[in-house]
Amino acid sequence: MRPALSKRVRSENAATLFDLRTAGALEDFWAATRHLIETVIPHHSCSLMVGIVDYQPLEGRHHVAVANGSCSRPVNSLSIAKPFLAAHPRLKLYTYGDILKEDPQARQRRREREKLFSGWDQFVHLAFWDGDQPDAVLSVRRTAAQGDFNAEEREFLALLHPTLDAGLRRLRRLQREQVRGAGLERYLRGLPVPVVFVEHGGQIGLATREGQELCSAWVHGERRARALRPQRPPALPPDLTAACARLAADAQARPARGTPGIRVAHPQIAGFHAQVDLAQAVQGPWGRPGFWVTFTREGGDEPAPGRPALALLQRLSPSERGVAHLVARGRRNREVAAELGKSLRTVEFQLNAIYRKLGFTGRTQLVRALARG
Repeated sequence: MRPALSKRVRSENAATLFDLRTAGALEDFWAATRHLIETVIPHHSCSLMVGIVDYQPLEGRHHVAVANGSCSRPVNSLSIAKPFLAAHPRLKLYTYGDILKEDPQARQRRREREKLFSGWDQFVHLAFWDGDQPDAVLSVRRTAAQGDFNAEEREFLALLHPTLDAGLRRLRRLQREQVRGAGLERYLRGLPVPVVFVEHGGQIGLATREGQELCSAWVHGERRARALRPQRPPALPPDLTAACARLAADAQARPARGTPGIRVAHPQIAGFHAQVDLAQAVQGPWGRPGFWVTFTREGGDEPAPGRPALALLQRLSPSERGVAHLVARGRRNREVAAELGKSLRTVEFQLNAIYRKLGFTGRTQLVRALARG
């Protein structure tokens, strides 16, 4: 591309290029890409195909600029280009004409695709790779009347490739981090441990089901918390927020030494405690401390379940775990019902469900299994 044209394209599309470099979602990235293509290159249609597995895109974004009576919805497919891409790993730019030079059978594959989408005569593809596997392809197509892509247009696309590639890599990284984070969050929420993670400033970022229930009981009282059935933990109460602040101050004052946790007793409910521990130290200029708050009842001296018991308890619902815990402590069914505010029939029904899920024949096996944990 001539320097004057390249400079003009950059100056006229500075905002769009900025959007490409900073887009945090695929829709925003596609909108900026489409706007840039529409501004610089006349075309029949364009598509962004992403998440390619075995040369089949999992998602696509499409735009048809020239209505000509043919199907107006491009098919999300790389069937025409698949053999060529496989033979040229990491190739960044190629055209339909480049494919035909090596693969005459591409014409037949094109005829098959034209049963679903037609109207174009030539295309240019920008390919984006994850190692030796294609991860995304931008396709820009033209009609016979629009003619072939000239050298300047191909050079513009080649110059655009690094910007698009960086944006797609960022989106891929963000999505993978979100998937990993969501998976970890689902796993942690299912653990049979009454714990919440508190971010700097007292905001609860994550809570297991038992942690959510007991945090609500700490704030509202046990009976009202059962009636409320909260879908998320309440704001951290002031006494626990103050404990987090003291831990953060201790950690800052003695960064080289371990910071012991703080045990807090509930001001009204006897035997209800919270253990506040530093979850993450402050690292780097933007680092902030985080905290684990673990709730305990019954005097707070009951040890946390060991690995075998955790594995068993994870098979149960939160409500069933509460019943199993009390049975393991020696409570009879009527005592369990009274302590949890349930009917005797409900407790008996849940116990039978617990035995069935864990493969136990009765109460003795359950008590022994949890005691071994």
